[in-house]
Amino acid sequence: MKPKLLLSLLLFITFAARAQQYSIGGIIRSAKGGKGIESVTVFLDGSIRATMTNANGEFDLPGIAPGTYQLMITMVGHAPIKKNIILRDKSAFLDTVLQVRPVMLSQVSIGGKSLNEKYYSLFLKMFLGESANAKSCKILNPNAIEFSTEKNLLKAYTDDFLIIENKNLGYRIKYLLRKFEYDNVDKRTFYEGESIFEDLPGTPEQKQKWAANRQKAYYGSLMHYLRALHANKTMQEGFLTYQLYSQQLPLVIGPNPIVTEQLINRVDSTFIDFRYKNLLYTIYDKKKAAAPIKLSKELTTTIDVANTGTIFSLDAQIDKRGSYSDYKKYEIHGYWAEKRLGDQLPLEYDPL
Repeated sequence: MKPKLLLSLLLFITFAARAQQYSIGGIIRSAKGGKGIESVTVFLDGSIRATMTNANGEFDLPGIAPGTYQLMITMVGHAPIKKNIILRDKSAFLDTVLQVRPVMLSQVSIGGKSLNEKYYSLFLKMFLGESANAKSCKILNPNAIEFSTEKNLLKAYTDDFLIIENKNLGYRIKYLLRKFEYDNVDKRTFYEGESIFEDLPGTPEQKQKWAANRQKAYYGSLMHYLRALHANKTMQEGFLTYQLYSQQLPLVIGPNPIVTEQLINRVDSTFIDFRYKNLLYTIYDKKKAAAPIKLSKELTTTIDVANTGTIFSLDAQIDKRGSYSDYKKYEIHGYWAEKRLGDQLPLEYDPL
Protein backbone atom coordinates (compact mmCIF):
# COMPACT_ATOMS: atom_id res chain seq x y z
CA MET A 1 0.00 0.00 0.00
CA LYS A 2 1.34 3.45 -0.89
CA PRO A 3 2.32 5.69 2.05
CA LYS A 4 -0.13 8.46 1.08
CA LEU A 5 -2.98 5.98 0.73
CA LEU A 6 -2.13 4.41 4.10
CA LEU A 7 -2.01 7.84 5.76
CA SER A 8 -5.38 8.77 4.25
CA LEU A 9 -6.88 5.50 5.47
CA LEU A 10 -5.55 6.03 9.00
CA LEU A 11 -6.88 9.59 9.05
CA PHE A 12 -10.29 8.36 7.88
CA ILE A 13 -10.40 5.66 10.58
CA THR A 14 -9.37 8.19 13.24
CA PHE A 15 -11.98 10.69 12.07
CA ALA A 16 -14.70 8.03 11.94
CA ALA A 17 -13.87 6.89 15.47
CA ARG A 18 -13.96 10.45 16.76
CA ALA A 19 -17.21 11.10 14.90
CA GLN A 20 -18.87 8.48 17.08
CA GLN A 21 -17.80 10.14 20.33
CA TYR A 22 -19.94 12.81 21.96
CA SER A 23 -20.08 14.61 25.28
CA ILE A 24 -22.58 15.25 28.04
CA GLY A 25 -22.07 18.64 29.64
CA GLY A 26 -23.94 21.46 31.26
CA ILE A 27 -24.28 23.74 34.23
CA ILE A 28 -25.82 23.06 37.64
CA ARG A 29 -27.44 26.09 39.26
CA SER A 30 -28.69 26.95 42.72
CA ALA A 31 -32.42 27.30 43.24
CA LYS A 32 -31.68 30.57 45.04
CA GLY A 33 -30.27 33.12 42.64
CA GLY A 34 -29.53 30.72 39.81
CA LYS A 35 -25.74 30.80 40.30
CA GLY A 36 -23.60 27.82 39.38
CA ILE A 37 -22.83 25.39 42.24
CA GLU A 38 -19.30 24.09 42.71
CA SER A 39 -18.37 20.49 43.67
CA VAL A 40 -21.61 18.83 42.57
CA THR A 41 -21.01 15.16 41.68
CA VAL A 42 -22.15 14.25 38.17
CA PHE A 43 -21.86 10.67 36.93
CA LEU A 44 -23.25 8.07 34.56
CA ASP A 45 -25.06 5.41 36.55
CA GLY A 46 -23.44 1.97 36.47
CA SER A 47 -20.27 3.21 34.80
CA ILE A 48 -16.76 4.44 35.52
CA ARG A 49 -17.53 7.96 34.25
CA ALA A 50 -17.84 10.68 36.90
CA THR A 51 -16.83 14.31 37.40
CA MET A 52 -17.54 17.35 39.57
CA THR A 53 -18.70 20.84 38.66
CA ASN A 54 -16.17 23.67 38.62
CA ALA A 55 -16.42 27.04 40.37
CA ASN A 56 -19.02 28.15 37.81
CA GLY A 57 -21.16 25.03 38.21
CA GLU A 58 -20.06 23.63 34.84
CA PHE A 59 -19.28 20.01 34.04
CA ASP A 60 -18.24 17.96 31.02
CA LEU A 61 -18.11 14.23 30.34
CA PRO A 62 -16.35 13.85 26.96
CA GLY A 63 -15.68 10.84 24.74
CA ILE A 64 -19.02 9.06 25.15
CA ALA A 65 -20.29 6.65 22.51
CA PRO A 66 -23.89 6.78 21.20
CA GLY A 67 -26.29 5.04 23.56
CA THR A 68 -28.68 5.49 26.43
CA TYR A 69 -27.38 6.80 29.75
CA GLN A 70 -28.74 7.61 33.19
CA LEU A 71 -27.06 10.84 34.30
CA MET A 72 -27.04 11.46 38.05
CA ILE A 73 -26.54 14.84 39.70
CA THR A 74 -26.07 14.72 43.45
CA MET A 75 -24.80 16.74 46.39
CA VAL A 76 -25.26 16.21 50.12
CA GLY A 77 -28.25 18.14 51.42
CA HIS A 78 -29.84 18.45 47.97
CA ALA A 79 -32.43 16.39 46.13
CA PRO A 80 -30.64 14.15 43.61
CA ILE A 81 -31.56 14.56 39.96
CA LYS A 82 -31.70 11.70 37.46
CA LYS A 83 -31.80 12.41 33.73
CA ASN A 84 -32.25 9.88 30.94
CA ILE A 85 -29.85 10.95 28.18
CA ILE A 86 -29.98 9.39 24.71
CA LEU A 87 -27.01 10.16 22.45
CA ARG A 88 -27.62 9.50 18.76
CA ASP A 89 -25.78 11.97 16.55
CA LYS A 90 -24.88 14.92 18.76
CA SER A 91 -23.71 15.91 22.23
CA ALA A 92 -26.07 16.78 25.08
CA PHE A 93 -26.09 19.95 27.22
CA LEU A 94 -28.13 20.43 30.39
CA ASP A 95 -28.98 23.58 32.33
CA THR A 96 -30.30 22.21 35.63
CA VAL A 97 -31.42 23.64 38.97
CA LEU A 98 -30.50 21.71 42.13
CA GLN A 99 -33.02 21.98 44.96
CA VAL A 100 -32.06 22.03 48.65
CA ARG A 101 -33.61 19.13 50.56
CA PRO A 102 -33.54 18.63 54.31
CA VAL A 103 -32.49 15.06 55.07
CA MET A 104 -35.56 13.51 56.64
CA LEU A 105 -36.24 9.85 57.34
CA SER A 106 -39.26 8.72 59.31
CA GLN A 107 -37.58 7.06 62.26
CA VAL A 108 -39.08 4.11 64.09
CA SER A 109 -37.25 2.62 67.04
CA ILE A 110 -35.54 -0.62 66.10
CA GLY A 111 -34.03 -1.45 69.45
CA GLY A 112 -30.44 -1.58 70.63
CA LYS A 113 -27.13 -2.62 69.15
CA SER A 114 -28.07 -6.28 68.67
CA LEU A 115 -31.09 -5.38 66.56
CA ASN A 116 -29.05 -2.94 64.48
CA GLU A 117 -26.53 -5.69 63.79
CA LYS A 118 -29.36 -8.05 62.86
CA TYR A 119 -30.83 -5.56 60.38
CA TYR A 120 -27.42 -4.74 58.94
CA SER A 121 -26.69 -8.44 58.37
CA LEU A 122 -30.04 -8.86 56.63
CA PHE A 123 -29.43 -5.72 54.57
CA LEU A 124 -26.06 -7.04 53.34
CA LYS A 125 -27.65 -10.31 52.25
CA MET A 126 -30.52 -8.68 50.35
CA PHE A 127 -28.55 -5.75 48.92
CA LEU A 128 -25.24 -7.35 47.93
CA GLY A 129 -26.49 -10.90 47.33
CA GLU A 130 -25.25 -14.28 48.52
CA SER A 131 -22.77 -15.27 45.81
CA ALA A 132 -19.02 -15.63 46.36
CA ASN A 133 -18.56 -12.19 44.80
CA ALA A 134 -21.16 -10.68 47.12
CA LYS A 135 -19.60 -12.25 50.20
CA SER A 136 -16.24 -10.73 49.26
CA CYS A 137 -17.74 -7.21 49.40
CA LYS A 138 -17.19 -4.90 52.33
CA ILE A 139 -19.03 -1.64 53.02
CA LEU A 140 -16.39 0.75 54.34
CA ASN A 141 -18.83 3.28 55.81
CA PRO A 142 -21.74 1.26 57.26
CA ASN A 143 -22.68 4.10 59.63
CA ALA A 144 -23.90 6.05 56.59
CA ILE A 145 -26.93 3.74 56.43
CA GLU A 146 -30.09 4.79 58.26
CA PHE A 147 -32.57 2.03 59.10
CA SER A 148 -36.24 2.24 59.96
CA THR A 149 -39.12 -0.22 60.20
CA GLU A 150 -42.74 -0.04 59.20
CA LYS A 151 -45.01 -3.02 59.85
CA ASN A 152 -43.29 -5.90 58.03
CA LEU A 153 -40.86 -3.68 56.12
CA LEU A 154 -37.21 -3.03 56.86
CA LYS A 155 -36.17 0.23 55.20
CA ALA A 156 -32.74 1.71 54.57
CA TYR A 157 -31.49 4.94 53.08
CA THR A 158 -28.28 6.94 52.62
CA ASP A 159 -27.80 10.63 52.00
CA ASP A 160 -24.24 10.13 50.77
CA PHE A 161 -22.47 7.40 48.81
CA LEU A 162 -21.87 3.99 50.34
CA ILE A 163 -18.27 2.97 49.66
CA ILE A 164 -18.11 -0.72 48.79
CA GLU A 165 -15.01 -2.75 47.98
CA ASN A 166 -15.53 -5.90 45.93
CA LYS A 167 -12.34 -7.89 46.49
CA ASN A 168 -13.36 -10.72 44.14
CA LEU A 169 -13.99 -8.47 41.13
CA GLY A 170 -11.49 -5.73 41.94
CA TYR A 171 -13.86 -2.78 42.08
CA ARG A 172 -14.54 0.02 44.50
CA ILE A 173 -18.20 1.01 44.10
CA LYS A 174 -19.74 4.26 45.24
CA TYR A 175 -23.46 3.59 45.60
CA LEU A 176 -26.10 6.22 46.29
CA LEU A 177 -28.87 4.19 47.93
CA ARG A 178 -32.09 6.12 47.50
CA LYS A 179 -34.50 3.40 48.63
CA PHE A 180 -34.34 -0.08 50.15
CA GLU A 181 -37.25 -2.18 51.37
CA TYR A 182 -37.36 -5.77 52.54
CA ASP A 183 -40.74 -7.37 53.24
CA ASN A 184 -40.28 -10.00 55.92
CA VAL A 185 -43.63 -11.64 55.14
CA ASP A 186 -43.46 -11.88 51.34
CA LYS A 187 -39.65 -12.21 51.42
CA ARG A 188 -39.39 -9.60 48.67
CA THR A 189 -36.63 -7.06 48.28
CA PHE A 190 -36.74 -3.76 46.41
CA TYR A 191 -33.92 -1.26 46.17
CA GLU A 192 -32.94 1.53 43.83
CA GLY A 193 -29.92 3.74 43.57
CA GLU A 194 -27.01 4.68 41.37
CA SER A 195 -23.40 3.52 41.23
CA ILE A 196 -19.93 4.61 40.14
CA PHE A 197 -17.20 2.02 39.57
CA GLU A 198 -13.45 2.39 40.13
CA ASP A 199 -10.73 -0.22 39.62
CA LEU A 200 -8.96 -1.24 42.81
CA PRO A 201 -5.15 -1.03 42.74
CA GLY A 202 -3.59 -4.47 42.67
CA THR A 203 -0.61 -6.64 41.76
CA PRO A 204 -0.42 -8.32 38.33
CA GLU A 205 -1.49 -11.57 39.98
CA GLN A 206 -4.53 -9.91 41.58
CA LYS A 207 -5.52 -8.23 38.31
CA GLN A 208 -5.31 -11.57 36.51
CA LYS A 209 -7.59 -13.13 39.13
CA TRP A 210 -10.02 -10.21 38.90
CA ALA A 211 -10.16 -10.52 35.11
CA ALA A 212 -11.09 -14.21 35.41
CA ASN A 213 -13.74 -13.49 38.06
CA ARG A 214 -15.21 -10.66 35.99
CA GLN A 215 -15.55 -12.94 32.97
CA LYS A 216 -17.28 -15.54 35.10
CA ALA A 217 -19.69 -12.90 36.44
CA TYR A 218 -20.39 -11.58 32.94
CA TYR A 219 -21.17 -14.76 31.02
CA GLY A 220 -24.81 -15.69 31.47
CA SER A 221 -25.69 -12.33 33.06
CA LEU A 222 -28.46 -9.92 32.06
CA MET A 223 -25.83 -7.61 30.55
CA HIS A 224 -24.50 -10.50 28.45
CA TYR A 225 -28.01 -11.43 27.29
CA LEU A 226 -28.98 -7.88 26.28
CA ARG A 227 -25.74 -7.40 24.37
CA ALA A 228 -26.27 -10.72 22.60
CA LEU A 229 -29.86 -9.70 21.85
CA HIS A 230 -28.65 -6.43 20.31
CA ALA A 231 -26.13 -8.34 18.16
CA ASN A 232 -28.76 -10.97 17.24
CA LYS A 233 -26.54 -13.69 18.73
CA THR A 234 -28.41 -14.96 21.78
CA MET A 235 -28.20 -18.61 20.76
CA GLN A 236 -24.61 -18.29 19.52
CA GLU A 237 -23.73 -16.77 22.90
CA GLY A 238 -25.26 -19.71 24.75
CA PHE A 239 -28.79 -18.52 25.61
CA LEU A 240 -32.01 -20.41 24.92
CA THR A 241 -35.23 -18.42 25.23
CA TYR A 242 -38.72 -19.89 25.50
CA GLN A 243 -42.28 -18.64 25.75
CA LEU A 244 -43.50 -19.06 29.35
CA TYR A 245 -47.08 -20.17 29.94
CA SER A 246 -47.12 -20.87 33.69
CA GLN A 247 -44.86 -19.81 36.58
CA GLN A 248 -46.10 -22.58 38.85
CA LEU A 249 -43.60 -25.42 39.28
CA PRO A 250 -43.08 -27.34 37.16
CA LEU A 251 -42.84 -24.42 34.70
CA VAL A 252 -44.85 -24.72 31.52
CA ILE A 253 -42.90 -23.40 28.53
CA GLY A 254 -42.98 -23.63 24.76
CA PRO A 255 -41.26 -26.78 23.47
CA ASN A 256 -38.97 -24.96 21.02
CA PRO A 257 -36.59 -22.03 21.53
CA ILE A 258 -37.73 -18.63 20.22
CA VAL A 259 -35.73 -16.87 17.52
CA THR A 260 -35.17 -13.71 19.55
CA GLU A 261 -34.66 -11.53 16.46
CA GLN A 262 -38.44 -11.83 16.05
CA LEU A 263 -38.95 -10.08 19.40
CA ILE A 264 -37.06 -6.89 18.56
CA ASN A 265 -37.31 -3.90 16.27
CA ARG A 266 -33.93 -2.60 15.08
CA VAL A 267 -34.15 1.18 15.34
CA ASP A 268 -30.63 1.89 14.01
CA SER A 269 -27.06 0.68 14.49
CA THR A 270 -27.12 1.78 18.15
CA PHE A 271 -30.61 0.95 19.44
CA ILE A 272 -33.13 -1.87 19.37
CA ASP A 273 -36.64 -1.92 20.79
CA PHE A 274 -37.52 -5.00 22.81
CA ARG A 275 -41.26 -4.63 23.19
CA TYR A 276 -42.36 -8.15 24.09
CA LYS A 277 -44.81 -7.84 26.99
CA ASN A 278 -45.42 -11.51 27.81
CA LEU A 279 -43.21 -13.52 30.13
CA LEU A 280 -40.23 -15.42 28.73
CA TYR A 281 -37.94 -18.05 30.20
CA THR A 282 -34.24 -18.09 29.36
CA ILE A 283 -31.39 -20.33 30.39
CA TYR A 284 -27.65 -20.05 29.75
CA ASP A 285 -26.34 -23.39 28.48
CA LYS A 286 -23.61 -23.11 25.84
CA LYS A 287 -23.48 -26.85 25.16
CA LYS A 288 -27.23 -27.20 24.66
CA ALA A 289 -27.46 -23.99 22.62
CA ALA A 290 -24.68 -25.19 20.27
CA ALA A 291 -26.34 -28.56 19.62
CA PRO A 292 -28.72 -29.03 16.65
CA ILE A 293 -32.27 -28.05 17.62
CA LYS A 294 -34.77 -30.90 17.42
CA LEU A 295 -38.12 -29.26 16.82
CA SER A 296 -41.08 -30.65 18.72
CA LYS A 297 -44.67 -30.70 17.54
CA GLU A 298 -45.99 -30.52 21.09
CA LEU A 299 -47.74 -27.32 22.15
CA THR A 300 -45.98 -27.07 25.54
CA THR A 301 -43.48 -28.84 27.73
CA THR A 302 -42.56 -28.66 31.41
CA ILE A 303 -39.33 -28.00 33.24
CA ASP A 304 -38.84 -28.95 36.89
CA VAL A 305 -35.75 -26.93 37.80
CA ALA A 306 -36.10 -23.16 37.52
CA ASN A 307 -33.25 -21.89 39.71
CA THR A 308 -30.69 -21.99 36.88
CA GLY A 309 -32.93 -19.99 34.53
CA THR A 310 -34.65 -16.63 34.52
CA ILE A 311 -38.27 -15.60 34.06
CA PHE A 312 -38.46 -12.13 32.61
CA SER A 313 -40.42 -9.55 30.66
CA LEU A 314 -38.90 -6.40 29.22
CA ASP A 315 -40.49 -3.57 27.28
CA ALA A 316 -37.62 -1.16 26.64
CA GLN A 317 -35.04 0.33 24.29
CA ILE A 318 -31.60 -1.30 24.46
CA ASP A 319 -28.19 -0.12 23.23
CA LYS A 320 -25.02 -1.98 22.29
CA ARG A 321 -23.67 -2.03 25.85
CA GLY A 322 -26.76 -3.77 27.20
CA SER A 323 -28.08 -0.58 28.80
CA TYR A 324 -31.83 -0.14 28.63
CA SER A 325 -34.09 2.89 28.94
CA ASP A 326 -37.59 4.10 28.19
CA TYR A 327 -38.91 0.93 29.78
CA LYS A 328 -42.63 0.49 30.32
CA LYS A 329 -42.34 -2.95 31.85
CA TYR A 330 -39.46 -4.67 33.62
CA GLU A 331 -39.91 -7.90 35.52
CA ILE A 332 -37.26 -10.47 36.49
CA HIS A 333 -37.41 -13.62 38.64
CA GLY A 334 -34.88 -16.37 39.16
CA TYR A 335 -31.17 -16.44 38.35
CA TRP A 336 -30.73 -12.83 37.20
CA ALA A 337 -32.79 -11.53 40.12
CA GLU A 338 -30.42 -13.20 42.59
CA LYS A 339 -27.38 -11.49 41.03
CA ARG A 340 -27.34 -8.25 42.99
CA LEU A 341 -24.79 -5.52 43.53
CA GLY A 342 -22.03 -7.96 44.44
CA ASP A 343 -22.08 -9.37 40.90
CA GLN A 344 -22.60 -6.11 39.02
CA LEU A 345 -20.14 -4.95 36.35
CA PRO A 346 -19.72 -1.45 34.89
CA LEU A 347 -21.28 -0.66 31.53
CA GLU A 348 -17.81 -0.26 30.02
CA TYR A 349 -16.86 -3.85 30.81
CA ASP A 350 -15.58 -5.87 27.85
CA PRO A 351 -14.87 -9.59 28.45
CA LEU A 352 -12.44 -9.81 25.50
